[in-house]
Amino acid sequence: MTATAQTPTRAEGDGQPLLEAKGVIMRFGGLVAVNNVDLTVNEGEIVGLIGPNGAGKTTFFNCLTGMYKPTEGAVRLAGAELPPKPRAVVSAGMARTFQNIRLFGNMTALENVMVGRYCRTSAGAITSVFRGPKFRREEQATRERAQELLDFVGLGKSTELLARNMPYGDQRRLEIARALATDPKLILLDEPTAGMNPQETRQASDLIFKIRDNGLAVVVIEHDMRFIFNLCDRVLCLVRGETLIEGTPEQVQSDPRVIEAYIGEPETQEEEAQG
Repeated sequence: MTATAQTPTRAEGDGQPLLEAKGVIMRFGGLVAVNNVDLTVNEGEIVGLIGPNGAGKTTFFNCLTGMYKPTEGAVRLAGAELPPKPRAVVSAGMARTFQNIRLFGNMTALENVMVGRYCRTSAGAITSVFRGPKFRREEQATRERAQELLDFVGLGKSTELLARNMPYGDQRRLEIARALATDPKLILLDEPTAGMNPQETRQASDLIFKIRDNGLAVVVIEHDMRFIFNLCDRVLCLVRGETLIEGTPEQVQSDPRVIEAYIGEPETQEEEAQG
């Protein structure tokens, strides 16, 4: 049965802690973009990260994935502290997508996914240059795995399409396939439904459940509150770089501070209207 928004998610506490970020602070000169934020993600869990524009969500993602070196704090994956180097983070088992699509437009869908797979290959420079037996074996295995992942995300018939010629929603799924090609334990998705229509958003939800059901943990940044609250086991809300609340979707969406963070205080809105 295909997962839907009504598919039961795993309760907090299922599985062991996989990602542990403790006391993460990110300063840019005098600006504190992320201030003492903690996040724990358990195995097989879907966690949402929300907050108004400028709340520090993507900056926090960049700290987790080695794009930024946190000013303070530590990030651990499966108990091992992660160095602030994106390649090392990917090799350790954490992959991500980006808010703005970063595909190789002049490469096919299959080639884009194969690029993600190369972090798991071991052929040396010499055998690669001369296309020795080991290189050919790994190249064939990489091609087969890339096709499997295209099938998994629903793009099995788009193998030879150039990425730049694919519909927007398909490009989003292609980015996810490329991230999955790195064999991650945890995948971070930065606004995976941005710019999608309702049908594409439902397909994205189904795909994320499918990823979770295959044993991966998922962290999602998203502005679509209905999408997040139907999808996640837990939700962390950031405001001005700090944790406002963390809890179940029911706890977070009913907290008046969250409503205020997104739409402002009613009295203030009334005063502005009268002014």
